[in-house]
Amino acid sequence: MKSKIPLCFYPTQIVFVDDNADFLATLSMAFSKQFNLKLFSDTDLALKYINDHQHDIHLVEKNEKPKPQGESEVWVKQVLTRQNLKRFDELRIKEISVLVVDYSMPSMNGIEFCEKVKNSSIKKILLTGYATSTDAVNAFNNNTIHYYLKKNDENMLQQLEATIHQLQHSYFNELSSSIKAEAIDSGTPFFADPQLARYFQTTCESLGVTEYYYLTNPSRFALRTHAQGKFLCVIYTEEDIAEHLQVLDEENAPQELRTALKSREFIPYFQSTDGFYEPTIVNPMTQIYPATHIQGQVNYYCAIIADQPENASATVKTRTSLFH
Repeated sequence: MKSKIPLCFYPTQIVFVDDNADFLATLSMAFSKQFNLKLFSDTDLALKYINDHQHDIHLVEKNEKPKPQGESEVWVKQVLTRQNLKRFDELRIKEISVLVVDYSMPSMNGIEFCEKVKNSSIKKILLTGYATSTDAVNAFNNNTIHYYLKKNDENMLQQLEATIHQLQHSYFNELSSSIKAEAIDSGTPFFADPQLARYFQTTCESLGVTEYYYLTNPSRFALRTHAQGKFLCVIYTEEDIAEHLQVLDEENAPQELRTALKSREFIPYFQSTDGFYEPTIVNPMTQIYPATHIQGQVNYYCAIIADQPENASATVKTRTSLFH
């Protein structure tokens, strides 16, 4: 079970390199429905593809990144705008996160191939034979590869699937780590709380989520599923609820709305600029949602909001236009 939540996740490419065309066909049959695959039987073509079209990826280039100032949430919002992420919407299906390469190939072995890959962000899995374990261990210790599997193991495909998922998650954690380090208060366990991560992972699995992005005001993840369903996972802490209650009092909000939020059984997703209640909101009770309580390092209150009614469960209220 993963213990951290990346700022985003999207369907990057998984590149397989093996001179055995039949084995590549087997991998395609096994994984094409769940991964974005690119297959190569020629090492030279594969290396050219990776090195000519790929580079180290950053959510926001250094010269574009605003300096942190004021509240960290404001800074996150500046960085993680849809405009900044647009290029990832366009390029995400060509971005390589994991490379799977066979050790025994005619022009160069798998370790030599990995050494020639310029993009240090790519996670590399080596498929070995029985006689190459020592080489694989040395390559792992030298950080040339990130994992190795014996190609002839009976459960190799199942192990490979699990490893790809694990390394994809690591790829996105590293991709977003610099922004999280600068933008998120050091005392906030939001992205590194195992209990919250377990809830988020289980939710994503149950909905079939293939892509998500962190957004603010309020803190939430925009989720997209394999079937093109759209959801929000909204997450509040006690501090967040207290802040909302204060605004409700200041704005003389309806008593039933204040009672609902005080109970911690509901959390809001107000359709306003800053995510807080405004007196001009019509029928504000329709903008609160049943909350799931997660006891982690702090208390979390979470709600899943579906964009389309047919995607919602009996306990999930729906809203439209969650993605703009």
